[in-house]
Amino acid sequence: MNWWQYFGARRAPFPRDPAPEAVFPTPALAECRARLDHILAERGVWVLTGESGLGKTTLMRTLVQALNPNQYHPLYLAVAEDWTTRTLYRQLAYDLNLPIPHRPLETQRAVRQALWTETTQHGRLPVIVLDESHWLAPAVLQALRTLVNFAMDTTAPLALILVGHTELRHKLALQPLEAFRERVTMAFHVPPFTAAEPADYLIHQLRQVGIDRPVFTDAAVNAAHEWAQGRPRRLNAWARACLLAAFVAQQTVIDDGIVATAQAELQWTQPLTPKGGRPA
Repeated sequence: MNWWQYFGARRAPFPRDPAPEAVFPTPALAECRARLDHILAERGVWVLTGESGLGKTTLMRTLVQALNPNQYHPLYLAVAEDWTTRTLYRQLAYDLNLPIPHRPLETQRAVRQALWTETTQHGRLPVIVLDESHWLAPAVLQALRTLVNFAMDTTAPLALILVGHTELRHKLALQPLEAFRERVTMAFHVPPFTAAEPADYLIHQLRQVGIDRPVFTDAAVNAAHEWAQGRPRRLNAWARACLLAAFVAQQTVIDDGIVATAQAELQWTQPLTPKGGRPA
């Protein structure tokens, strides 16, 4: 028997990559859905930021996967720290199924032409999502101006979404990036869970796998909020650890004792202190 079957679940709860229809419906999700509609209509630039572990990628994946494929062409790129402007355009060319020229300027021209053709001739608006955009160097962010500058800066055949940590906002505030910053249509900072949301989140996630009975006590839910600090990723790890600890103890309810066991295991990053008082 798998540990989740012990609780009557159809599959393991609290997955790292939930299906779009199973994502917890937070107010932030509703706000971002409305903002995405505006960005698509305006063919604009959206900056979506938030601290690590708040579910930005999950939120964006949920929104983009719901787009009508006959109207939109999503292009999702996960940015790396060593990206240059050439890397950016080569990745776009690859996702657009274009042959990649040897010269960077030819690659840029080919990408821009493909984006223009996709919108004007095929009737599908490219939606470019650059995840982990806080890794982009200021020079690459500056180069994004050419990506959204068409017809003498009067239109753009795409919508551009930059997703990243709070550091992205700090970079965009730099003086050399003022020209690109002026092209940002809107910016949204994903908030952490409120004190009331973890309880609903835990119930929602358990119901997604067929568990309709109470599993976490009120004290356990309070501990969850304190541990997770409003971050869904931490909350998922905490919940899985609690359920595994309960399975080992053959308990069906997560109480204070189970929480203490689980949180002790989650502290594995802390230095071990053996008998004698000196760290191992």
